[in-house]
Amino acid sequence: MSRIRLAFAALALLVASLSILAVGCDGGEGGVEPTPVPSRFEEQLRRMVLQAEDVPSGFTVVDEEFSTDQDVANQAADPEAELAKLLQRGRILGYEVTYEPGEAIGSGETIIFSLNSAASIYQGPDGAVASFADAAGEARATDWVQFFDGVENIVVEELPAPAVADEILWLRVSGNAEAGEQTFAHDVVLLRVGAARGALQAGSFGTEEGKGFIEGLIRAQAEHMLTAVP
Repeated sequence: MSRIRLAFAALALLVASLSILAVGCDGGEGGVEPTPVPSRFEEQLRRMVLQAEDVPSGFTVVDEEFSTDQDVANQAADPEAELAKLLQRGRILGYEVTYEPGEAIGSGETIIFSLNSAASIYQGPDGAVASFADAAGEARATDWVQFFDGVENIVVEELPAPAVADEILWLRVSGNAEAGEQTFAHDVVLLRVGAARGALQAGSFGTEEGKGFIEGLIRAQAEHMLTAVP
């Protein structure tokens, strides 16, 4: 299991780079220096994502980052057009955090090996609504099968999500790994609460029991967003 777990952990970071999360990374060489953002937004965004008390014991933060509009635009095929769109929507800042355990751990038949939680904040609800619509459309249109080499009988389904946010989408990609001996799932969840948009991803083995675990994470992040958004 170790080999495939590491592969899926790397995959989670790859999928996190999709604009579904829309938080982005550093601009890199050639990028324009972003305008400084007041620290109060950084503190607010930190409160919107999954916290240490929300994740299983043994998980630690392995990566975290903020992203300005320019950071996100620098990754687009047309940076100028992307930046104009983000500015028009009033996006202020994004943040994401990735948790992983030292070893794959879980409860019963469920083994969780990677968790990623993200949030971005806008000047008003309209910008977050437009961003959620784009992200949901991309999530539904994505050819998820291409990311999961070695997984058989892949099924992509939209699961009923708890009504804990203004808008919410829960997609699950599942299949059989390691010659059918393991049942694998990759969950992608999008949320909108007022002027904020959130996302979380989780990689796991043991899909049926894992649904309850993921729902608990969804409720936790939604509660954080409801508390943090004015």
